[in-house]
Amino acid sequence: MATFAYKAKKGPSQIIEDVIEAENFDQAVEKVIHLGLSPIDVIPYKAKSSANSKKEKKSSKIRVKSSDIVSLTRHLYDLVDSGVPLLRALETSSRQVTNIHFKKIVEQIRISVEEGSSLSVSLERYPYVFSPLYINMVKSGEISGKLNVVLGRLTESLEKDQEMISKARTSLIYPSLILSVGIMTVFILLTFVIPRLTEMFEDLSANLPWPTVFLMNISDFFARFWWIIVLALVAIIFYLKEFSRSTKGKLFVDQIKLNIPIIGKFIESVEIARFAGTLATLLDSGVIIVSALNSVSDILENEAFKADIKKVAKQVSAGSSLMESFQHSQFFSQTAIDMISTGEQAGRVEVSLHKLADVYEKQSDQMMKTITALLEPILIVAIGSVVGFVVIAMLLPIFQMNLMIR
Repeated sequence: MATFAYKAKKGPSQIIEDVIEAENFDQAVEKVIHLGLSPIDVIPYKAKSSANSKKEKKSSKIRVKSSDIVSLTRHLYDLVDSGVPLLRALETSSRQVTNIHFKKIVEQIRISVEEGSSLSVSLERYPYVFSPLYINMVKSGEISGKLNVVLGRLTESLEKDQEMISKARTSLIYPSLILSVGIMTVFILLTFVIPRLTEMFEDLSANLPWPTVFLMNISDFFARFWWIIVLALVAIIFYLKEFSRSTKGKLFVDQIKLNIPIIGKFIESVEIARFAGTLATLLDSGVIIVSALNSVSDILENEAFKADIKKVAKQVSAGSSLMESFQHSQFFSQTAIDMISTGEQAGRVEVSLHKLADVYEKQSDQMMKTITALLEPILIVAIGSVVGFVVIAMLLPIFQMNLMIR
């Protein structure tokens, strides 16, 4: 189904510009007329003027926090579920938004709905803010007449996803702090402290211990070329950041992540939990299985996992069952496939998916605790070993001098 941009008259003087979905041009015109409008111009949505394209490109650079979207969805759900009309709910919710750019977007959505567009079509104007999953769920709620129910499920899904991300970030704060402080400490020691201490050993006629010589050579290199090291690190980080943003680069990096012991299994658990829970929510909302699979693949973080789900979606659209399609997946265990198969045979696949999501959420939480518990002592031991080596290497010549004096 294609998207068309149209300009039409409403009444004697009001001009409306909006977008509409249709199979072809003729159907798009019929839909515009069906809305009670007199079409002036109907064109494919991508064929808009360059000025509008530049404006849209500029707008796409605006980034909205996930917490703002969750907050908006929660306000909309609370109001719509309480019987407040959608227009008034949008108007009231926009007042709660603190992000200026997001506030303008919500206001434009309200104006679009007021002019006759559906909420899902209005959301489609901002694909850089609202994911295909979000839009598809809203669309299913409009079609079924249960927008309040769908908004409730969407809110729960978004809040659960945000909570999972928040837990992961919180758990990694302390290990990240230890690593950062350790690296800075070693860098300062090698670059600025040790070169001054080694001056006292230069006049020694006796051969210095090899740990001291080794440390002095490294320290001398850091003291001479520390600025080159810093520039090189900045360049490498910048290159890796840009490389990981490209499709091939992100796929390559994500595949490496999945092959890291423990970390790879943790990423798999998080992605399967997110996939199963979101797919179950979509199916509960009445979205057909193929559309649901395609929508879920767009919200997954890992590109390798995302590509795997897209293959499953293609096989299902070709007529295969979910069980047969997941048999070819490299990420789903036989236990997970059996759970999906049981639900599919009973005609309650969404129930099985909810259970699968719960299982993998608990598993990912446990793995996060294990990883965090292992990271802290490993980092402390590693940094302590480096600092300990530095201290011993600097003390050995002093001990050697004492022995020579005796």
